[in-house]
Amino acid sequence: MSVTIDFGIDLGTTNSLIAKYETGKIEVFKNSIGHKETLPSVVAFRKERIIIGDKAREYVEKDPENVFGSFKRKMGTSESFNIKSRGCTTTPIELSSLVLKELKTFVYTNEPIESVVITIPASFDTIQSNATKKAGYEAGFKEVVLLQEPIAASLAYANSIEEQSDKLEQWLVYDLGGGTFDVALVKTENGEMRIVDHEGDNFLGGMDFDNLIVENFIAPQLKQKGAFENLENELKSGKGKYNKLYYILLHKAEEAKVQLSVYPQVEIEFETEDDNGDEHEMCITLTRTDFENLISERIEYTIDMILDILNKNELGTDDIKHILMVGGSTYIPYVRQTIEKKLGISVNCNIDPTTAIAVGAAYYAGSKTKLRTTSPVEQPKVTGSSNVSVKMAFQKTTNDPEEYFVAELDGDWKNLFYRITREDGGYDSGLKNTEKRISEMLPLSKNSFNSFNLKLYDSSNNLVNIDIPIIGILQGKFNISGQPLPNDICIEIDDFENNVTRLEAIFEKNAILPIKKTITREISKTIPKQSNDSVIINIIEGDRFSTPSSNQTIGTIEVKGTDISRDLVKGSDVEVTLEISESRDLKITVYLLMTGQEFTDVFSPSQRKVNLSKLLEDANTLSMRARQELNNLQSRENYEDAGKMKNMMEELDEIRKKLRTISSDDVTDSRYQIEDRVRKLSKLYDILTVDNHIVQIKDEFFQVKSSCENWVNNHGTDTDKRDFDKLVASEKDVLASDNKRAITLLSEKFSNLRWSVSQKLPSTVIALFHYYSNIKELPYPDEQRAKHFVALGERAMERKNYEEVLSVVCQLHALLPPDAKDDFNIKGTGIG
Repeated sequence: MSVTIDFGIDLGTTNSLIAKYETGKIEVFKNSIGHKETLPSVVAFRKERIIIGDKAREYVEKDPENVFGSFKRKMGTSESFNIKSRGCTTTPIELSSLVLKELKTFVYTNEPIESVVITIPASFDTIQSNATKKAGYEAGFKEVVLLQEPIAASLAYANSIEEQSDKLEQWLVYDLGGGTFDVALVKTENGEMRIVDHEGDNFLGGMDFDNLIVENFIAPQLKQKGAFENLENELKSGKGKYNKLYYILLHKAEEAKVQLSVYPQVEIEFETEDDNGDEHEMCITLTRTDFENLISERIEYTIDMILDILNKNELGTDDIKHILMVGGSTYIPYVRQTIEKKLGISVNCNIDPTTAIAVGAAYYAGSKTKLRTTSPVEQPKVTGSSNVSVKMAFQKTTNDPEEYFVAELDGDWKNLFYRITREDGGYDSGLKNTEKRISEMLPLSKNSFNSFNLKLYDSSNNLVNIDIPIIGILQGKFNISGQPLPNDICIEIDDFENNVTRLEAIFEKNAILPIKKTITREISKTIPKQSNDSVIINIIEGDRFSTPSSNQTIGTIEVKGTDISRDLVKGSDVEVTLEISESRDLKITVYLLMTGQEFTDVFSPSQRKVNLSKLLEDANTLSMRARQELNNLQSRENYEDAGKMKNMMEELDEIRKKLRTISSDDVTDSRYQIEDRVRKLSKLYDILTVDNHIVQIKDEFFQVKSSCENWVNNHGTDTDKRDFDKLVASEKDVLASDNKRAITLLSEKFSNLRWSVSQKLPSTVIALFHYYSNIKELPYPDEQRAKHFVALGERAMERKNYEEVLSVVCQLHALLPPDAKDDFNIKGTGIG
């Protein structure tokens, strides 16, 4: 049995495929009925039968109320679909699991598939990613590994090249599928590939082009022919009079779109009855020029994303080898021609846009070991555990025929023996004496994933009970160095100066998964034991420079007063550890240093809800704020930003108008597209407003930095000086960004370092204690409790235990009412 996953699935909006890696080659499986590689991602419910694929698509025109497609666009939402023939509902996750189950039948070998790689758009957020994993588990897979689609496409392309090159190359992946769009900047060097940057839109694809044909071409002509009042709403509403017609027209629009890639014009024919009961036989001619005019704005939007990536990475068009075209919608001639003409970069269509994602997924699966593999003839292990630890180092991808392997042993390794074997039996080192450092040259099987096992034995040749990972080396093929995060991962913290919360980045966009980090922050308020107060650790995915409300919560741990063993005093430390797996599981661990308690949870959110009234309220609020800011921009004669703000307001007006007319049972993706757009406009507002007073912000920054430098030079330790140098190293890029929030955050870091240095000085601690111990002058609500802490502080002063004195200061500070707390004392950066 193979130790690698081997099977890769492209779970697409329009079509899905399954492929397998074996001995360096990829097989894309075909349906035994019809022998097609693609399975339409369509599910039909016919009484007691469930039909999936081509046959299900045939029922779209006959019974659209019981046929469902394009549900990938609603993965991660709370949307459900009403199955009228059965009187029940189903979800995007359940429909996706049915497609995945059907793909299993394509594998003619009938071998069990327990582990699989499933592809997702690079811009899928954590909730959408987890929804995809859940669909995989519901389909019966025991292990689901996610792979971003641009990576899969790049692996398919790179591994199709006969002569592998070790030199640095970079290209763009343009992935325009049935429902989503991604563009990614890819670099390869020394047999390893990495995604440098990406942009995308989860609500842009071929089905949007179908909608444009229906809404902007067919519907207007239909209105001219007969009495069709409120046609758009009646088409899209689940209870609408023409909802059945809507699905029929979408199907015909898709067929017309495909035919226009070959023919200069097509005819769309259908029959319908209008509001007065009059029959209309429609025959509408759609030319290729008409179609290109409909989609031109959307294609320009994708070009803007490409230019954004090039600008962010300081690249010109000459720096890009080519644009790799994948996804079914890149078959459209206008798409290929426009991209090449507007950007001046050649498009590469050498790989099959339809199968590329599945092929790349299979290559990745062939390099990915299963979670747990057991040899069928494993020797019995020694009873008890060993105190030996093993650290290994080796190149995971190589074009060489053999690879150098080294391992370092710690613990009680003397008098042990080691043996390295290749899984296919092609290599056996034999039994050898262990040393502190062992090394071997491992011969590799060409163009395949080589799996080796390192095992330790005692003097009686019993296997030592120690878990050593498999040594996996891919020979002659490109592999990926890791998958990037599509968005920043942040923690929400208090900003008392502005009386709001803000985001602090823990992991930045494009950080490589898996990833782990621990941060230490202060508690921003005292939480008495057994109280209803709480500290909330809120982890948010999105843009770190935006407001928390512009982004999405993916995991929250709330520590209440009823959960803690003693009072949690303001100013005490909390350690927050975040761990994100390659497939986007989020583990949060919160450790309260004051109470010695730990709180842990693993989050795999797979559903988000969009409330139309709340979305309208958000759009109204944003519009009002934009209108106020427009006046400020115009009064300062900042006409460039004023123009952007005005354009934003016009778009918000259109959104608000649409939200007022959209029905609660709307069957399209409109609410999710609008929510996505409102978020992006909110981020644009943040950008336009936070940069207004950049000169003043920079002046304040240099003052704080200068003050910090004086404190560090005069009183800081070597560690303080190293921390100061690290902050200075990041200064150039931050100031060049002209981003107020980024500069403010760096200024706060200098301020925090200054405070950290000052609070170590006895003179500072003594001064603070004298201030807070003045019970007669300060309005302590609980004077008796304050006197208790003052007495503790005086005894600590006598012992010159200034750490204890500082703790007393924190507790006295926490006792004061909010309006009596001075800004210069123990600033609570908090954790939200």
